[in-house]
Amino acid sequence: MTKKNILTIILNSIFVVAFNVFFFVYGGTSHTTSIWICYGFLHFSYLMVLLTSAIETKEYISKLTTYSISLTYFLIELILAIVAFYYGASLKIKIVISVQTILTALYLIILVSNLLANDATASKQARHNIENDFIKTISAKAKYIESITEKPKIKSAISNLYYAIHSSPIKSLSEVSVYEEKITNLLDELEESINQNEEKANELILEIDRLINKRNFTLKSKR
Repeated sequence: MTKKNILTIILNSIFVVAFNVFFFVYGGTSHTTSIWICYGFLHFSYLMVLLTSAIETKEYISKLTTYSISLTYFLIELILAIVAFYYGASLKIKIVISVQTILTALYLIILVSNLLANDATASKQARHNIENDFIKTISAKAKYIESITEKPKIKSAISNLYYAIHSSPIKSLSEVSVYEEKITNLLDELEESINQNEEKANELILEIDRLINKRNFTLKSKR
């Protein structure tokens, strides 16, 4: 176990230890059922705060929102526990159980809904990044190939190819994945043949340009 893990455990245990010290020192061990119910739900809510921090590893805003939901639930449970501690004798068990059940159910519904929404957002963002990376990668590849050839006509043709790629839609669809794979492979071939076989290089440039136009046309037709 690392030093960081040990310190994290100690930090997370401070509230539980402090609360239980006050709870048992000032209240003893003899309590009503209502108090023990609130005691259990309070510890559950604190556990959820810790779990939320561990399971939600998405971007900062999403993590902060999810953490805030669990923290709010914990604070409400803390207030209920304090109320139960002072008025435990007059609280009916059925009322306490009903309030705790409704509160916890609402919390879990909000928490799970938020986690699902965060996952959906993260998936969309990941897909957007992948799509954006494709255009960026092949644009950079075309620019690099342009820089390593000394032949004016080839350089001009690759420059036009670069602008065709650079102005292509970032958004992608599964229907054009075959074109994108071919474009990537043909650019690799072009890099190898650019200074060796001018005729083949021209053929590859024309084929890549054709595939880019086909990809772009397919994307536009699917809108």
